[in-house]
Amino acid sequence: MCSACQVTIAVGVDAKQNGSGVVRAGVGLDADALRQIPDLAQQLRVDDLKRAGWTIVGPRKEGDNRTWVRATKPFANPAGAAKAITELNGPNGPFRGFRLTRKHSFLRTKTSFSGTVDRVGSRGLADPRLQQQLGGAGVDPNVLEQQLNQLINKTVRLEVVVHLPGSISSNAPTNVSGGVVWGPKAGEQARLQASSTSWDLRPIIFGALAVVLAVAAFILWRRSRRTPAPA
Repeated sequence: MCSACQVTIAVGVDAKQNGSGVVRAGVGLDADALRQIPDLAQQLRVDDLKRAGWTIVGPRKEGDNRTWVRATKPFANPAGAAKAITELNGPNGPFRGFRLTRKHSFLRTKTSFSGTVDRVGSRGLADPRLQQQLGGAGVDPNVLEQQLNQLINKTVRLEVVVHLPGSISSNAPTNVSGGVVWGPKAGEQARLQASSTSWDLRPIIFGALAVVLAVAAFILWRRSRRTPAPA
């Protein structure tokens, strides 16, 4: 019945060079999916997220003609990012071990992201008793699992977007401006890895400015010493 509906679930981590950033989450429904939940605004239960410091926007229609509900929460350090994902995911959600780390040296900052997305899909058909019943009815569980996963992928699209400061390397299939995007499929356990290196040239710039100012001050002082006093 819902094969014509399309739902997009987007989760993102935007990290800055100093270790702070924002965790973002959104659910977008096309017109067919929205008709399944005509009273979406009344059915949303987000009080617990608001109490935890999340900002909720929507439902509202956006430029892609989908109706989105979006949630954002800032974090002050990498540990805050992991905490926000845990609040969003709950104990049994698909986002496992999401971790942000930051290593800072004199001029260089390395930021790394890792995690696992476990889209169970139709793996529940692996239950031995269910397989026996399906086999008795002349149904091949493997074929049914593939068909259901195809339907899930067509209906529910999942995206994980990570923005890191500096030059990024990752195992993500898609790059966007300043970040990377994964799209785990149903029945897949996807391991996400990304890291970036950014440079802080401010100490060199400030040091150079200090030297220039010191040289200029010395030259002015020397000139003032050479200027003869007025008669």
